[in-house]
Order: sequence, then structure tokens, then C-alpha cells
Amino acid sequence: MKPTTLQQAEAYLQRGRLKQAARVLRRAVQAGDAPLECYLRLAEVCRLQENWHGAIDAIRAALQCQPDSIPARERLIELLIESGRLAEAVAECERWLSEMPEHPTPLEHLLDAHWHAMDYMRALQAANRLVQLQPRNAHYRMRRARLLDNLGRRAEAVSDYEQLAFEAGAPLEIMVWATLELERLDRVQMRQLVRLLTEDALFWVKFIRDPKGAARERGFTFSRVGEEVLETMPDTLLREMPRPPRRYAGYS
Repeated sequence: MKPTTLQQAEAYLQRGRLKQAARVLRRAVQAGDAPLECYLRLAEVCRLQENWHGAIDAIRAALQCQPDSIPARERLIELLIESGRLAEAVAECERWLSEMPEHPTPLEHLLDAHWHAMDYMRALQAANRLVQLQPRNAHYRMRRARLLDNLGRRAEAVSDYEQLAFEAGAPLEIMVWATLELERLDRVQMRQLVRLLTEDALFWVKFIRDPKGAARERGFTFSRVGEEVLETMPDTLLREMPRPPRRYAGYS
């Protein structure tokens, strides 16, 4: 039995003969009756050759044949992002969302495109929509937490990380990652807090009386584990740390 186009292409690929695989697949799609898988495979072969133009053209041709193909739409956006054509990727995502506003896949790719463009505010808007669509999806919440963290919105990031770390339902790897992120944020803030304690007598006094309240008043947002550590610090301060010097007004 004569091998199919895909089988011929796969045989070439297994021997590392990308040009021959691309030629077989291109001949099939140009004939106009090739299945969608041929277009997708041609795009992948072109990608392996770093022929981005050829890969994107193959997917666009697939969409002319099957405009509603989700795999083809998704692959087109992935190729546009990977090749650095981020504005086109965003446009494709928005076009898809205009047709299917509640579909998470174009939102995921929209988040990716904005992330690669380092437009974290727009990426956060996409992440918020994903979390609204699927509040229990741990992956979406983790991505939002990382964006909030990057934007310096520490309190919101801690809230998302804590939900992932301490509430049931998140996959184990995400629980571990969220816990590590909380520990990192606590360490960074603890260094800042200790420095402030050595420099500011008023803060030192307030902290001795009410460590959590004093820390929150100065804009610190610790995890629940970090706040437990804060509660034990006043005794250590009184025993070991020198009280910061008072600052007096000078005389003229």
C-alpha cells in the first residue's frame, strides 16, 4: 500500500531530511485537497527550519479551508508570538475573542503575547478575565500572582499565592511554587523591616507594641507564616537589637 503524504513526511523527518518533508507536504497542500493535519505538519516543519514566513503562511492557508479550526487558530497565534510578531498575535487573539468572548484559549494566548511584549498591565487584564471565567483554575491564579508580583502589587500577589499554597485544590507543584514565592516575599520584606527598625525610633516603639499593625501601617504585607514570625520578634528586639537613636532637632 502506498504511504500517505503524512507517512512520507514522517519518514523524511525521522531521517532529519527537513527539506524533503517540507516538499512533500507543500505539494499536498498546493493540490487543494489535503487534510488539515498536512497544513499543521508543514507549519511545524517550517518552524523547525526557522522559516517563520512559511510556517505562518501554511497555517493561514489551513484557516482558509477550515476557518473554525481551533488547533489552527491556536497554532497561528503561537507562531506569531514565537516569531516576535506580537502585535499580529494580539490582533488574532482579539479577533477570536470578539467571536467567542468566553473562550479561555484566546485569553491565554493574549496573556502570553502581552507578557512577551512586557506589557504587564494588559497581561494582567487578560489574567483577571481568566480567573473570573475559571476561579478554581490554579494555573490561571498563579499566572496572575506572578504578574501582580512583577507590578509591585504585593498585597494582591500575596493573597493569590496564599490561596494557592494553603487552600485545597491546587496541584502539588503549584502549591510548592506558591509557598516558595511567599517565603521569598517574606524574606525581602523582613530585611527591609529590620533595616527600618534600626533607623526609626518611632517605628521601633510601635512595632514592640503591635508588630503586625506597625508593619501593615508601613506598607508591609507578609504571608500568614510571616506574620507569625513577626509576633515573636518583639522579645528578640528587646533582648538583642540596640534601640535606634532618637533624632533631636538642631539648635540654631
